[in-house]
Amino acid sequence: MSNRIELTLRPSSTAGLIASLPWIVLASFIVIAALESSALLAAFTIPVLWLGRASFQRFGLLKKPNSIIAVTYDSTGLTCQLANGRKLPVTVTNASFLSPGLAILQFKPNNQSSGRMMTIITGELGALKPNTTDCAFRRLRMLLRTGSPEPGHKTSSF
Repeated sequence: MSNRIELTLRPSSTAGLIASLPWIVLASFIVIAALESSALLAAFTIPVLWLGRASFQRFGLLKKPNSIIAVTYDSTGLTCQLANGRKLPVTVTNASFLSPGLAILQFKPNNQSSGRMMTIITGELGALKPNTTDCAFRRLRMLLRTGSPEPGHKTSSF
């Protein structure tokens, strides 16, 4: 059995809602504050909701050029494929969140030419559809929990 993991992400409204949830909460607080103090604060609701929409498109619909559409692990390490076609070798940072039904992964490119990247991977969350296959998601979670070996290091099969 091969150690290769190919996790391809599909557009997902669940991942988009998770990504835009902080912006929706912030917009709600702005509206409440505007009702309590000054109606001028309500003007900030539009830009905040616009940022929420951008997050939904990037992490849920995968429509932005810098959206991660695939994560691959092989003998050379982890690689992220972006929607614009670029493939970047990456490492997972400690700021990532991992659970049986949800992974919010922050990646740091191995080349220092670009900043940190993030993706949201959903598994079975009740009636909500996952944005990748269960097998690939499970194998990636196992790899991240046990720690990825150094590139080129021979490991036992998963």
